[in-house]
Parts: sequence; structure tokens; C-alpha cells
Amino acid sequence: MNRDIVAEGYEGEEKALLIPVEWLSKEARFKIIETLISTRSIVDLARNLGVTPTAIRKYLRRDTHPSNEVIRRALAIMESYEEEKIFMIIIQDFLSALKMLYDSLGEPYKERMRKIIEEAILQ
Repeated sequence: MNRDIVAEGYEGEEKALLIPVEWLSKEARFKIIETLISTRSIVDLARNLGVTPTAIRKYLRRDTHPSNEVIRRALAIMESYEEEKIFMIIIQDFLSALKMLYDSLGEPYKERMRKIIEEAILQ
């Protein structure tokens, strides 16, 4: 799958496929589920995600985290009013991971990383 494709013009499930959910932290996964449960019942969310209500309760208690497939389904079912909040969770999570990586590098690698980011994202 080519992730260089711009997400604009894609809907629901198609847009969810463009996001590398395997990179999401457990905390971001929990926040996505918490966002979705705020406007749905546990039973409805479980049905929509293809899991049991017990699984949803475990996510909410942070006993276990949602799998990549569950998060893909979550992104596919999110409503337009949830999109901004969920995308901000994802963006902040990815940027936090990049910052941690950047901070762990020596100066020559930091400079290379800055150039790569500039060329890949800021062009």
C-alpha cells in the first residue's frame, strides 16, 4: 500500500487504511476507544468493532489494548464529529514518538532527521 497518497477524498475505511496504526502507542489506542465510547453504548461499540463487550470493558480499564485491526475498524466507524479529536490523538502520538527518537540521537543524526522531515513532510 502506498502511504504517500493524500488522505483527502477518502472516506471511512479507505482513510483508516492509510494510517499506520501499528505505530500507535497503547495510550493512543485507549484514547481512541474512550472517544468512541463517549457517544455509544458498550454493546454498540463492541458490535461495530467486531469484539465482545467484555473486550471493550478491558480496553476501558486498560487491562488489554486494542489490536491493530480493532483500531483500523475504529477509524473506519468514527463519525465526522469525532474525526478531529481522533486525528489529533494520532498526530500527537506520532510526533511524541518522533521527538523521543530525535532527542536520543547525536547531532549528526539530528541534522539528517531534520532534513528528511523537511523533504518528506514540509515541502
